[in-house]
Amino acid sequence: MNNPDNQNIQPLTVEEFFAIYGEKNERYELIDGIAYMMAAGNTDHQAISMFLSVELSNLLKGKKCRVFAAPYDVFLNESPRDENGKFKKNKRVKGTVVQPDLMVICDKDKIQSDGCHGAPDFIIEIASLSNKENTDRDYFHKLHKYMTSGVKEYWIINPDSKLILKYVFTEDKKIKSAEIFTFDDKIKISFSDNFEIDFSECRLSF
Repeated sequence: MNNPDNQNIQPLTVEEFFAIYGEKNERYELIDGIAYMMAAGNTDHQAISMFLSVELSNLLKGKKCRVFAAPYDVFLNESPRDENGKFKKNKRVKGTVVQPDLMVICDKDKIQSDGCHGAPDFIIEIASLSNKENTDRDYFHKLHKYMTSGVKEYWIINPDSKLILKYVFTEDKKIKSAEIFTFDDKIKISFSDNFEIDFSECRLSF
């Protein structure tokens, strides 16, 4: 949910965000300087996340790319730092730190001890119609943020409707294609060679 306390303050930098929310028990994301509380995933959410983690790990075995799952911070906008890694004073940037459900990162230089600094190559968000605010962020705010940050491919998976929305972006950060799939389909991962995931093998019930 949106944090009501952030409605009357100026947009936060990454440094300010962690100072305020870093020690809280709840998980928060920061998008263009605004902090949002994140809802915990339900059973279907966890089942999909585990299924895709295993599938992607197997597909990418021996490749340079790596798979990460939430909670894992992705820094898309942050203030410039000095040579010691400290944020420079008087260089305010509306921060963005998100925790995608799953991501694939192929540039090892982006992977640091505190998360990924820069856009992952491939991001997956698992949405839910039962949580409209989180879903709106996945379908609108994050779509725009991921596209303009340099993500190559973005999937939004909705376990309620059993639909997968697949976006592929161009190098100049525009939508190249948008396709809808079901949980009966095999879906190719566009940014990588001949990889596909068979969603009919994803079990959501016992």
